[in-house]
Amino acid sequence: MPTPTAANRGPTPCDLMVVEGYVLTLDDQRRVFPDGAVAIRGGRIAEVGPTEALRARYTPDETIDAAGAVVHPGFIDGHYHAGLHLSRGVITDNPHPAADEGAGPGVFTRWINALTDEDEHASALMASVEMVKNGFTGFVEAATAFEPDAVGSAAEAVGIRCTLADCMIWDIVGGEPMAADIPRAPCDPGRAQRLLGQQVQRNREPDALVRGHIALYGLGSGSEELLHAAKRLADAHGTVFHQHQNFTPEDRAFDADRFGRSPLVHFAEMGVIGPNVVFTHMNALDEAEAEAVIGSGMAVVWHPGNAMYYGIARTTENRMPALHRAGASLTFGTDVAKVWAFGELGFIAYLLTREGGDYLSAEDLLTMFTRAGARAFGAADELGSLEPGKRADLVIRTNDLPDAQPNADPVRQMMLVSRTKSVDSVIVNGEVVVRQGTLTRLDEQEVYAKARASMLRMAGRAGLPVKNARLGP
Repeated sequence: MPTPTAANRGPTPCDLMVVEGYVLTLDDQRRVFPDGAVAIRGGRIAEVGPTEALRARYTPDETIDAAGAVVHPGFIDGHYHAGLHLSRGVITDNPHPAADEGAGPGVFTRWINALTDEDEHASALMASVEMVKNGFTGFVEAATAFEPDAVGSAAEAVGIRCTLADCMIWDIVGGEPMAADIPRAPCDPGRAQRLLGQQVQRNREPDALVRGHIALYGLGSGSEELLHAAKRLADAHGTVFHQHQNFTPEDRAFDADRFGRSPLVHFAEMGVIGPNVVFTHMNALDEAEAEAVIGSGMAVVWHPGNAMYYGIARTTENRMPALHRAGASLTFGTDVAKVWAFGELGFIAYLLTREGGDYLSAEDLLTMFTRAGARAFGAADELGSLEPGKRADLVIRTNDLPDAQPNADPVRQMMLVSRTKSVDSVIVNGEVVVRQGTLTRLDEQEVYAKARASMLRMAGRAGLPVKNARLGP
């Protein structure tokens, strides 16, 4: 008998299919399917293509009709201090605070030192909820989780991805004075060498939502010996190495003084930057450092909001658009959600860049949030684009709001106008974790109540006033 062909065997079963979407694949060819579909099986993408073709090839257990709205890969936040999320609104945004605002030097240090495991979990849970409802399917924890399991379990409860590193690995007090003021993370070479790399054990389970990477705190708080150790471990474990670097001209100057040359030039000569290295902030770069970034193939996590918030953008040249044009992998990290929500940094970057006489397109910004975010996560081969074999992490937008009209240019409309307001449904690992704007795994009101209670405890322990006396539902 003749062997049955694919055509006469009939349609292939799949778990879920998204149909009738304006599908932005973000693959190497940047293919777009104006009436497109995504078939999902076993947590991975089985196929992407025209709706009519995929309907003929698959019989899904569930179908979601995108109704012509954009479908795109999930955004990934490249750098977030999950334990600081609930400080939003408690720590003042006034650069010249009144005496009764409880601010002053070390206010973030006071908040960090007030954290308990319970409050760290509540903070990470609230951050994860905000992220996923704004179209983020994963984030890189910024190496400040005292209890990584508290942050990881919060991400798992919501259903999004997270990669964790060991907490505040440093062995020098200098460029980052906070290194001397955190009792739970003392600045000690022995502690640094002992703890560095423990979280990468999470990568033994390839299908886990929570993974691990290598990180130092950075900002002049790591010796050359520690930098070499971090890079060696990242190489050995096939993961990424993160740290804060060149945030302000002042911390850049500290490193320049101790090395006798521009920090990134020195790191290149040391061999501690390369394609698996991701540094965050990088606001203060000279021309030679920009060339070192490009030549090394390293990635950069940028926070344009912080560059403006702290006045750095007034005194330093914004080299990020040029780095992007030169091929550097550039993504966004929300750091601490002071006066912005997840997903707003693209819009801020667009305006800051235009104000400086340069330009990043809406397509550039989308690439930064997706493909470059996956690179910062250490999973460029698994995330960041909608392609067969990749993890099924995607976002379905809605056109049913005024900010999505007239939609003549769907990418520009989404990235610069409707932004996070148009997020309708979110799928992670093939599971619908947000459906029509509502979480599927958790009761949002319970999360909000837990967050408010934690914030009040934290503010009390940190000695910070709370102006809103009515914090109930």
